[in-house]
Amino acid sequence: MRVRLISAAAAILVAGACNAAGTNQGIPSTSGGATQTSVSNNVRPNVDHTSILKMLTTTAVIGSTVDPTNGDQNPYGLVYVNAKPFGGHNVLKKGDLVVCNFNDQANVQGNGTTIEYMSSTTGSSPTRLIQDPSLKGCASLVINSFDETYSANSGAKDAVGVSAVGKIVQTLKNSGLLVEPWGSVYIPSQTGYPPGDGLWVADASSGKIIRINLGTGGKPTYTPVISGFAVNHGVPGSILGPSGLQYNPKNDTLYAVDGVTNTVVAFAHAYNDIFQANSIVVGSDGKTFTGPKAKDAKLIYSGQPLDGPISSTLLPNGNLVLGNTLNKNGKNLMVEIATDGTLLAYKNVDKGVAGALFGIVATGSSDSTTKIYFNDDNKNNVEVLEP
Repeated sequence: MRVRLISAAAAILVAGACNAAGTNQGIPSTSGGATQTSVSNNVRPNVDHTSILKMLTTTAVIGSTVDPTNGDQNPYGLVYVNAKPFGGHNVLKKGDLVVCNFNDQANVQGNGTTIEYMSSTTGSSPTRLIQDPSLKGCASLVINSFDETYSANSGAKDAVGVSAVGKIVQTLKNSGLLVEPWGSVYIPSQTGYPPGDGLWVADASSGKIIRINLGTGGKPTYTPVISGFAVNHGVPGSILGPSGLQYNPKNDTLYAVDGVTNTVVAFAHAYNDIFQANSIVVGSDGKTFTGPKAKDAKLIYSGQPLDGPISSTLLPNGNLVLGNTLNKNGKNLMVEIATDGTLLAYKNVDKGVAGALFGIVATGSSDSTTKIYFNDDNKNNVEVLEP
């Protein structure tokens, strides 16, 4: 199984072959309990060795993600509506989950064309937000502070912005760069001046991360700012490459996952410094970097227990949680890693066949209020890990 200018003050919650050994093999015990520290923009930038995953002991089903009209299934992208949408006639509401389907009713990989929404409470049912051919093969979703959801669509070879009323507000295409859009992240402008907000898209065909400057009314620009990520050129359902993009606005750091090399990389000064083509070139093993901004790149983690990770989320305490898609023992592991590379915890969230874990998003403002929502493709459900 497998545009608009936004104020710098906007809070964004952006929400996706195994090495022989990991960089940090031990899982240290965590000292201290849950903290209540308030956080700005919902993310603390400093290293935190408190494992949130260990605190989340309950799993509950939110609801099915199968489109009620055409039967699209196999959920990939997932985001959480963190604030009340602007305007008075929006179908999305604060606290909703938005999910896209990768497969069609016949379970053909990469043929899904629908985005659904539902309440983040248990027992919810999906409602179609939109169906459109431009959403074919939606692989990841992000959301901005206008509650416009942007999808990266591997089959349609584009990225599409959809409003909180389910209307397409922007279609981004570039035949030379958006070949197999896979991972994505929305980065808000820090200055309110061009190039404005950015949608960064990882391409699973070229191994590049393309910075799309959405601008302030002009035409978007497309720049392959990071290149060299490993890709496997897999068919839909087995694609691996750069994905699981996350951005921490507190310290201008971009994180990326590569399921081929089983690596997690951090790129410092992402918005402010990484804007030229090939600013950073990743080595073939995913661990070395060249290019004029190579100093801004850092390997965070590599190796076991990472095994074909695709999705990720950034927790309120700054830790990363990644979702594996490969495991010879049929496990679907979430893996929590601190930003200094310390392996904190891992948890099997589905005991069915491997490859069920796509789309992860964290909510909350402190350790004790954090929840992790995730798509389970074995069951076509959104589920939640909570205390």
